[in-house]
Amino acid sequence: MKRLLALVVVLACVAAAPTAAAQSTVSVSGTVTVDGGSADGAQVTVVPVTATQQRAGPPARTTVQGSSFSVDVAEASAYAVRVAYGSTTHYEMLRNTTSASLSLSGSVGGRVADASGTPLSGVPIRVTDDQGFVVTETETDGDGRFRVGPVEETETYRVRATVDGVGYRATVEASESGTVSLVARPPTADASVLRIANDSRTPYVLQVVPPANGTSVPSVIGTITLRNPTDRPFVGVVELPVPADATPYAAMAGGQEAEYRRTDGGVQVNVSVPANATARVGVAADLDGTRVETAPLRDTASLTVVVQGYDPNTVDHSRNLRVGEAPIPLLTSDGPIDAGETIRFDLDGARTQNATGASVASGGNEAGAAAGGDTDRGATAETAPSASAAIPSFPGLSILGAVAGMVVVGLVGARLLPRDD
Repeated sequence: MKRLLALVVVLACVAAAPTAAAQSTVSVSGTVTVDGGSADGAQVTVVPVTATQQRAGPPARTTVQGSSFSVDVAEASAYAVRVAYGSTTHYEMLRNTTSASLSLSGSVGGRVADASGTPLSGVPIRVTDDQGFVVTETETDGDGRFRVGPVEETETYRVRATVDGVGYRATVEASESGTVSLVARPPTADASVLRIANDSRTPYVLQVVPPANGTSVPSVIGTITLRNPTDRPFVGVVELPVPADATPYAAMAGGQEAEYRRTDGGVQVNVSVPANATARVGVAADLDGTRVETAPLRDTASLTVVVQGYDPNTVDHSRNLRVGEAPIPLLTSDGPIDAGETIRFDLDGARTQNATGASVASGGNEAGAAAGGDTDRGATAETAPSASAAIPSFPGLSILGAVAGMVVVGLVGARLLPRDD
């Protein structure tokens, strides 16, 4: 079972337990208008969610009647609304309101060509909205062109084209003629173009996974968010540090299991990072004891150590770490950490009572799956509506549970709304 952690590793502990069944219901309503058409019959799914976007009740389904809908759901902090119209799907998160309004009047399109300008046909295209929800997937035609709609004219959409397994991305404003041009330049294998995405909330995270019993040793999962600021995708090898006495057993890149190999300096991971985009890369390793000593290979603006199952106040640590002020146990760097700077902590004697290991799902279809995902948060895997307390699928959503408004305590590729099959 431990090896399955590679696919679904919890980067930081999911702090909230499943929410108890709601005692009352509310009516969630809204309007859906389509320029030059009618939304009558469009499928609507509403899921009540907690403030941390855990499911707070069963999903409710209805259809648009004319241009409006209304459905009763369990009362909750927020409501996730999904509207399926034609070949597109549209999403809205309702907070402090129970009314949604979607106006579908624009379209997005573009052209994909190689570096010489030759159009590329049959290229898979994924369109996501500004929240990362997948709106639709299509392919380029014989002239390398595509167009999808209707979409919300006021939104900015992200387009990802996949050419020979490599992703190329761009953004486009939705309008009647919203168009983007994607040039599939040959990828680079020069890892020096990558840097840690220090503008992200948690560019570097170490997650301690407590042992399942008192006789085994913990694991540590190190993840970094890498940014590729160039106009060419990166496809190659990235090296991540691991503690000297640790034994790596899994690696991830962009939300998927990745090939890796141990080196004298750490672990080399096969990684693909689209141009002008980010990807999260991680390595999981068994520790030889309770002491962790490692050093980043790239400068990082901050480093977070999540020690769920341990008392951070009794964890012995290096001077460049301090106890974080957060609802969950963690250490955080006291400022930037330079490449090669040692960080150290010792878990000996810091274990709390009744501590358990991190939650592990068995695949991308469960809530809590797809840790280490890249910035395209939509996935094709579906969660069955009957998946007990798991959140049903809401394509595109990665939950970043924030601690003190800034520190990610969970990277969960959860799906809130099931597709309407």
